[in-house]
Amino acid sequence: MTDTSNTIYDAIVVGSGMGGMTTAAMLACDRHRVLVLEASHVPGGCSSSYKRKGYIFESGATTLIGFDQHQPLKFLEEATGIKIPRVELSPSMTVHINGHTITRYKDRGKWVDEAVRVFGNEPGQRRFWEKALGVSDTVWKVSGRNRHFPPKSVKDWLRLAFTNNPFDAPVLRYAFKSVADVMKECGVDTPLFRRFVDQQLLITAQSVAADTPFLFGAAGLTYTNYSNYYVPGGLLNMVNAIRSYIEDRGGQVQTRSRVVKVEESMGGYSVITDKGVVFRAPVVIGNIPVWNAAGIMNGRMQPWFNRMSARYDEAWGAFTMGVVTTDAYADDLPIHHQLHAGHGISLPVTGAGSVFVSMSMRGDHARAPEGHRVLNISCHTDADKWFNLGDSYDKIREEAENEILGLLKEKLPGFTASEVLMSFSGTPVTWQNWVYRHKGRVGGLPQSMDRSLLDWTPARTPFPGLYLCGDTVYPGQGIPGVTLGGINVYYMIKQNHELKTNQS
Repeated sequence: MTDTSNTIYDAIVVGSGMGGMTTAAMLACDRHRVLVLEASHVPGGCSSSYKRKGYIFESGATTLIGFDQHQPLKFLEEATGIKIPRVELSPSMTVHINGHTITRYKDRGKWVDEAVRVFGNEPGQRRFWEKALGVSDTVWKVSGRNRHFPPKSVKDWLRLAFTNNPFDAPVLRYAFKSVADVMKECGVDTPLFRRFVDQQLLITAQSVAADTPFLFGAAGLTYTNYSNYYVPGGLLNMVNAIRSYIEDRGGQVQTRSRVVKVEESMGGYSVITDKGVVFRAPVVIGNIPVWNAAGIMNGRMQPWFNRMSARYDEAWGAFTMGVVTTDAYADDLPIHHQLHAGHGISLPVTGAGSVFVSMSMRGDHARAPEGHRVLNISCHTDADKWFNLGDSYDKIREEAENEILGLLKEKLPGFTASEVLMSFSGTPVTWQNWVYRHKGRVGGLPQSMDRSLLDWTPARTPFPGLYLCGDTVYPGQGIPGVTLGGINVYYMIKQNHELKTNQS
């Protein structure tokens, strides 16, 4: 008799980003046998870290939130007992724009005072931020209790009716108003404030004020008013804490195992890797971009995934840099910075209006030795452009590196006094080759006023036992967003009774 104990699981997760790792951890908490398959050499996807010449870099410049009341990482820790290592940041970041240095304070009163100092119009600024913070608080509270959103059946609509407080319903009107609309209503739509808001939204919503519904934009603009954290040693330590939890409960996380085909089989699905290994499970969770999923789904699933892939065929790429410098930075310098290109212009090569910088924390000797600091830098860029450069690719990439280093010298306090010890870059081509994201697209689907609140890639597919999570599935971008999506998938699986309860 053939031994199938190493190939048959209760659930298989394709991709080890935070969404899929969250679902896997929740299922492992119930003692289900879970397998996570990751194409890269380390887990975590876009929320990970890597080593280069003795230094540890993040996959991209990023912040970490989601541990406050009603937020998904807090829920994950409380539901499983996982403890993610972290240090709170204060303040969370600074923004350097048109000669102004803006401190993004967590304290809401201090933040509004700071906004008034830079942008003026105290009544309008206070009105705008009061609305943004109120909507954001409600969105976090409501999203945490609506596990089957967006609704896809009569039963889902009934759940919405019974699980929500009618006093929260007025917030839904902001799904039909853009951030720009609310700015105009509050009388704060000046060129400087619009520039600030647009570039802040690009970090979180992948879109700008005119095209971002205020319902989502409010949370994106106020993320610095919640607790922001840093993971010592890099974000991979966050992912590894979850990995250890899964493996301690009988699950497995296999890296260097790229899934090339998913097909329906008797009682579930067969998942085939690039090494020809076949794994089987009644439940499969695709934790990869919808465009990647379309490339591996077979049989009757393929047309549906092709339609989803074509329907949402728009996303940003990222130009990223890793830089190591000596440490001549001020003691009180925050570790996160947004540096705007001068006076409303865009950088000529990448086309970005700003770059985001995440520095290693001083004293984090796992990432850099004493006296050195690691900088991760990223900015938005047209993904398709980088695949069509031909022989000029290396030259254009070098030009992009130089323009970003020039911006760092101009805007980042202490950078010119620090010696650059190492510098390298990555383009959307790198992202496709490294973490296998289709066309190097990162950050998920951009927000759009043309897309209804209900018109998102669904987490529950038409195929029993097949689910999706990650940044191209509701609720989308960022570590807390994909974590919430992973939690939602867990509850859908449980609600549909697709796995037997296993307390052994």
